[in-house]
Amino acid sequence: MKLLTSLGHTLFRTRNVVFPLLLIGVCLLLPPAALNAPGAGWVVLCGLLVLVLGQGLRVLTIGLDYIRRGGRDGRIHADRLVTGGVFASCRNPMYTGNVTMVIGFFALAGNLWGLIVGGAIGWLVYRAIIAAEESFLAELFGAEYAEYCRRVPRWLPAPAVLIRVASGHRFDWAAVVLREYGTLMTTAAIVLILLAVKAARAGTLDAWAPLLIALAGLTAVAWGVARFLKKSRRLRPWNAG
Repeated sequence: MKLLTSLGHTLFRTRNVVFPLLLIGVCLLLPPAALNAPGAGWVVLCGLLVLVLGQGLRVLTIGLDYIRRGGRDGRIHADRLVTGGVFASCRNPMYTGNVTMVIGFFALAGNLWGLIVGGAIGWLVYRAIIAAEESFLAELFGAEYAEYCRRVPRWLPAPAVLIRVASGHRFDWAAVVLREYGTLMTTAAIVLILLAVKAARAGTLDAWAPLLIALAGLTAVAWGVARFLKKSRRLRPWNAG
C-alpha cells in the first residue's frame, strides 16, 4: 500500500498528461479497429455510451455540489472534508467518471486488447491517486474521515443516495460550463480523432471528412464561447464551492 500511495502522489502531479500519453501509446501499439470492421457500428455506439456515462457523472458532480480537487503546488490539498452532493453517494465520483471515460475511449477505439490493457492501466493510475488522497485525508481528518469511508463506497455511487441528492439540489449549469468545458471539449476532440483514425483505416476518411471537420468546428466554437464567458465573468456559478 505504501508503494501504491507513493506512486499516487507522483501521478497526482502528472495526472493531466498521463491519460493522453496512455491513449497515444496504447493506440500506437494496438491500433483502433477500422470503421468497416465487423460490428464496428455497435463498437462505436457502445464506446460513446460509456463515455457519456463517465462524462455525465463528472457533470453531475460539478453541477450539484462541486469540490475543487486541483491540489496546491502540485500536491494533494484539502481545506475541508466534503461529504455532500454526489460525494454523499461515492467518495470519488470524479475519478470514477474518469476511469469510465478511459474505458469508453478504448471501447470506441475497438481493439479488444487495447481496451483490456488501456482500461487496466487507467484503473491502476486512478487507484494509486485515490490511495494517496485517502492517506492524506485519513491523516488530516482522522475519525471523521474513517466514518465517512465506512458509510460511503469508494468507487460506485449508491443509486438511492444519488437520486436523493439529485432531487434535493439545484443544478448549477453555469458551474458545469465554466469548470468542465475544457474536459468536455477535449473529450469531443479525442472522439473525433479516434473516428478519423478508424475511418482512415477503413479507407473512407474522404467520405467522413466533411462531417468530422464540421463537428470539430462546432467544438472549437463552443470552447471559445465557454472560454469567453469564463474570462469575461459574464457567466457566474451560483455555487462558489
